[in-house]
Amino acid sequence: MNNLLGLIQKGQSYWIDNLTRAMLHNGELQRRVTEEGCRGVTSNPSIFYKAMTNSHDYDAQISELVQKQTSLKSIYEDLVVTDIQDACDILRSVYDESESHDGFVSLEVSPHLAHLTDASLEEARQLWHNVDRPNLLIKIPGTAEGIPAIEELLYEGINVNVTLLFSVERYQAVANAYIRALERRINSGLPVDRITSVASFFLSRIDTLVDELLSHRMSNEIPVQSPAPQDFLGTVAVANAKLAFAHMQEILGTAQWVKLTHQGAKPQRLLWASTSTKNPRYNDVMYVEPLIGPHTINTMPNQTIAAFADHGTVRETVQKDLANAKVIMDSIAQMGIDFHLVTEQLLNEGIQKFIEPYDNLLQAINAKCNINELRIHTPPLQAMATKLRCETIRMTTEAGSGHPTSCMSCADIIAALFFHEMRWDPSQPKARDVDTFVLSKGHAAPILWAALYQAGAIRENPMTLRKIDSSLEGHPTPNNPWVKVATGSLGQGLAAANGIALANRIDEIDTRVYCLLGDGECAEGSVWEAAQFASLQRLNNLVAIVDVNALGQSGPTPYAHNATIYARRFEAFGWHTIEIDGHDMTEILAAFLQTRTNGPTAILARTEKGKGVSFLEGKEGFHGKALSREQMQQALVELGDGDVHINVTKRHVKSHISPTQKRAKSITVTYPANQAVATRAAFGHALKKLGGVKTDIVVLDGDVKNSTYTDEFAAAYPTRFFESFIAEQNMTGTALGMAVSSKIPVVATFACFLSRAYDFIRMAGHSKPEHLIFCGSHAGVSIGEDGPSQMGLEDIAMFRAMLDCTVLYPCDAVSTERLTEAAVNTHGIVYLRTTRSATPVIYPDTETFGVGGSKVLRSSEQDQFTLVAAGITVHEALAAYEILRRKNIRVRVIDAYSIKPLDERTLQQAADETQAIITVEDHWVDGGLGDAVASHLTSQGKVIKLAVQQEPHSGTQQQLLQLHGISRDAIAQRIEALATQMGLSAA
Repeated sequence: MNNLLGLIQKGQSYWIDNLTRAMLHNGELQRRVTEEGCRGVTSNPSIFYKAMTNSHDYDAQISELVQKQTSLKSIYEDLVVTDIQDACDILRSVYDESESHDGFVSLEVSPHLAHLTDASLEEARQLWHNVDRPNLLIKIPGTAEGIPAIEELLYEGINVNVTLLFSVERYQAVANAYIRALERRINSGLPVDRITSVASFFLSRIDTLVDELLSHRMSNEIPVQSPAPQDFLGTVAVANAKLAFAHMQEILGTAQWVKLTHQGAKPQRLLWASTSTKNPRYNDVMYVEPLIGPHTINTMPNQTIAAFADHGTVRETVQKDLANAKVIMDSIAQMGIDFHLVTEQLLNEGIQKFIEPYDNLLQAINAKCNINELRIHTPPLQAMATKLRCETIRMTTEAGSGHPTSCMSCADIIAALFFHEMRWDPSQPKARDVDTFVLSKGHAAPILWAALYQAGAIRENPMTLRKIDSSLEGHPTPNNPWVKVATGSLGQGLAAANGIALANRIDEIDTRVYCLLGDGECAEGSVWEAAQFASLQRLNNLVAIVDVNALGQSGPTPYAHNATIYARRFEAFGWHTIEIDGHDMTEILAAFLQTRTNGPTAILARTEKGKGVSFLEGKEGFHGKALSREQMQQALVELGDGDVHINVTKRHVKSHISPTQKRAKSITVTYPANQAVATRAAFGHALKKLGGVKTDIVVLDGDVKNSTYTDEFAAAYPTRFFESFIAEQNMTGTALGMAVSSKIPVVATFACFLSRAYDFIRMAGHSKPEHLIFCGSHAGVSIGEDGPSQMGLEDIAMFRAMLDCTVLYPCDAVSTERLTEAAVNTHGIVYLRTTRSATPVIYPDTETFGVGGSKVLRSSEQDQFTLVAAGITVHEALAAYEILRRKNIRVRVIDAYSIKPLDERTLQQAADETQAIITVEDHWVDGGLGDAVASHLTSQGKVIKLAVQQEPHSGTQQQLLQLHGISRDAIAQRIEALATQMGLSAA
């Protein structure tokens, strides 16, 4: 015997907890009714949301309704009413054969009305009238405010499904309302034989919450408890339901009810709801098998129906174990679980769980309505996409190189953005009160140039692509005014977009930032660093579009066209995601429409590389290859006529951009002479002071703010401080985005960790920001016991290697504060190196420090050697000077705090006046101060470089300085030996 049919013999009906238009039209519901004994259908906002968003079954009707210009709620009701009517018609035979006992379909009033009696009444009457089917049940929550509405509706002859019942007490109130309504009808001379009501008693949600409360009371430290919490896991919902059933049986045995039955009244059956098993450790039919019996309904989702049909046991069980049910409820009370509070919480949560999908459903319908309006824009935009494809093919063929297929995959997206969605002004490339586009997949530069040209934003001939005198380079650079950040080293655009979005938020510019990535570059960890940061910062104005074209340079990308994998990754970081066909213009426009209210949002667009050309589309081996002229002609023929012109309307947004701040007054510096202060601490002090006089300074730190002392700025100016956590690539990229958006970003972390972000720093150099400051602390072996992994020893070399980069290395608190001030006022990228340990103050508060300068700390006409140092080694050099002075060896000491640019004049003079230049630095011997000095001297003077030349080790600061030959004693010994070697006598 079919298990589902067997339920009927035990007096229980099974209803399906699902309703879609597909199951109405493909015969599934009819089959369940005729073959499996399905005798009813329940629906709710969550079910309708899934049905409408997971299919196109409702699109045609929505198109018709939009033409009538009805309200959004009216459209929703018309869609739902259509499905409910069709379901009622399918179940009408059951209704008639059972003499109105079964064959019902439930329709819910808005969950927003759960606590509004009159509004619930009004909407219920309207829905009853609109559906116009006798086998309809209007679903009303069993709240205190809902019960009067339930009674009145039943009195008026409207069938009611009372939902969200969790307690026996609330069920009793509902049952009494049903009886009162029937008696009122009889007293008014109205029939009651066709009045139907069910009371929906919820199950699995009870166990989910109670199990959690029981788990709080389980302890390994108390092995034997009475009662034992673990014995009651997963038992309370069924026990509670059995007690409700017992109360129903009591009602049916009263004289009052017997009298009603003589008038034709039917019992208000108990409907078991929420019957899917939430805990995978539990039996998947645990809310079916124990609750089978007369006057009951079990409404099951598809998976529970399938499970019971496959291995369920049919026997009357609902009246069994009542005594045990009472024991269970008494026991949880003994354990301090107030079941009344549990049920009240579940009621409130249940209402909210219906409100959220209800609101989402209205939004989804609204989106589908908007799609219909958007369709009028698709033909010209599709033509523009074709035009852009043709243009990129011509450009790359003329250039003889480039990436046409990577452009062709994203042409529809670019057309939608530049010619419909983005608010921008083709005449103002530097405007900030407009939406911003960042091309992270920089090899698709030709389509950016093509779009700008077609929009009238540039006049440069696209056929000059990749020419030496053209701004239309192979990858985007700011040589073209429309490019804010250089891209092409993949995985960097999203971080820069973060920075632009943050800067706009700070300045209250209500614009969006769009970043186009490729699926191949999503293998870069930096993409996910940026995704995490955007979510943590709640960048609702950020939209990432991933061109999932499934092909990389040398073969397929890891996940091909499985856009869902990328979507889940973004979702895991807290993003809203939308998956679309990246060549369906209507879907593209609808997706962009959704991004206006949700964020950060990732659009995952499935596309084909080389779209539109048969011998290119989805084919490997064409990445980065221009077509021959013959291939170009064939491709253009296949693509067809893309001759279209779309005027871009200038669109700006309201903003409150402050005028660019002029140079602020100098900060005050106060330190007693010889006070020991770490330069990293002085950096933090200066930053806090500067934040008060320069409001465009922003600070980003990599989870070391209590070591870099940026926590002082964070405490004073929290809205301008951004904790980037241990994600130095995103931190750098975000800072660059802010730098190109009129901010002065200061990035702080340990010097060694900046090497992880060096590709971002390198690309920042190509972006030519107005201001971008990096501070690397804990530099060199002088940090001591932490060991080589923490010792920044290549940082000076990294920054020296960059064109037009300034490198500053202060040695005490005064010079640090002054050089921090100089850094934020210096154009371009500036690197400031600070030290972990405290060093004595050697400069007066009034001392000034210019970029490109140095300080001669010790000198005389008898100097034989020159010691050139920076940072911590300045103090070692000064101490070595004293040692050597006592031995009548004269040395000049220069603090070369500006390593780039270097004070060439002072150093050249020293080289001319002394026998040798000895540089001393806490850095690798290659690429640091010594190489900088040697590369700028033109005389025959010898440059000797004292630096770290062997693998460091954990140890004390003095041990390490001595080990690597840069301590005061090691310096003095080296110069003594040099003097002896050169045959120099003491002065």
